[in-house]
Amino acid sequence: MSAPSISKKKLRRFFLVERMKLSEVEVETKSESIINRVLESDEFKKAQTVHTYISIKEKNEVRTFPFIEACFKEQKRVVVPKIVGDGTLEHIELNSLDDLTINNWGVPEPPTKKQVPIDTLDLIIVPMVAGDRSKNRLGYGKGFYDRFLEISEAVKIGLLFDCQLYNNKLPVESFDIPLDILITESQRIE
Repeated sequence: MSAPSISKKKLRRFFLVERMKLSEVEVETKSESIINRVLESDEFKKAQTVHTYISIKEKNEVRTFPFIEACFKEQKRVVVPKIVGDGTLEHIELNSLDDLTINNWGVPEPPTKKQVPIDTLDLIIVPMVAGDRSKNRLGYGKGFYDRFLEISEAVKIGLLFDCQLYNNKLPVESFDIPLDILITESQRIE
């Protein structure tokens, strides 16, 4: 896809299909490369409190379970999102992957309510449907993350596969929050 006038909806559909074309083995292998890049980064090494999404296997998202385990091993505080009724995110401390339950959207989330203040986050790992070289992010279209990212000073890293990189600039609106860094299996975009 290359025409800059393509709508977010069409781009979202295109990139979700592209991501779903990846085999389970490809997703696992590429995710491992992406996560290793994150773990080797100065941003990760400096962070004490890390906020990360919990990957949904059925959507072929970059797998974050190994990343979360690495955070625990490095004794970092792990915070994960929990969607609440009004469409906002709560930020809940996670102490074990065993604590996760599946919500109504099929997303694993923590059942507890130990909320963490946004201003204590050092690093935010963000899910993406697509991204561009200007570090713009195309999400799932609900705005959960844009509202959250807008009020956080933490370093924001988007994880995506090379097949999710858009060669042109993504259509952006005033409420779309660009990220600080994008990491794929083959590159880091700053």
